[in-house]
Amino acid sequence: MSRQKEFDEAEVLDQTIELFRARGYQSTSFCDLTAALKVSRQSLYDTYGDKQTLFLAALKRYRDRGLQQIGAVLATPGPVRPLLTQLFQGAISSSCSEGNHGCLMVNSMVEMTPHDANVRAMAIAHARDLENLLAARLSVAQRTGDIAKDKNPTALARYFYHTLLGLAVAARALGERDTLNTSAQLALQILD
Repeated sequence: MSRQKEFDEAEVLDQTIELFRARGYQSTSFCDLTAALKVSRQSLYDTYGDKQTLFLAALKRYRDRGLQQIGAVLATPGPVRPLLTQLFQGAISSSCSEGNHGCLMVNSMVEMTPHDANVRAMAIAHARDLENLLAARLSVAQRTGDIAKDKNPTALARYFYHTLLGLAVAARALGERDTLNTSAQLALQILD
């Protein structure tokens, strides 16, 4: 007879996301996780096996929610520039706000992708999915005459994805909201 879980997995993953955002992967021990989550070591081991598997589950949840939110923004009808501005402003304001620990995906890319194949694979998948969302929306903008026909939606999508990454890193590292806003506005000039 199997034992019933003593915790809500979604709630534990949400708390895990915040802990890894605040401390990073390397600086968070399994003991830190059990203490912060108020879940027994055995129960976490039974469900996830180890810290790496728990981290990957949390990162996947974070990634899926983020892509869903960005997809919802990009699905908004109308001109594309305000939508891109909204994405840029979101990256800046969330990372510059007091007590915010930045984007878990970006933090994980910086900390872990050089030496962790699983995180690297998830980061690459995230990049391609986000670029595809952006490219699809830019293609719609092109068909409606919102951007010029000579623009390459795929190249623009990759550029805007890289811009979002840069804004997220700079916002977390420097917190200079005004200069980041200027950079975001300059990035949009590529659509002219």
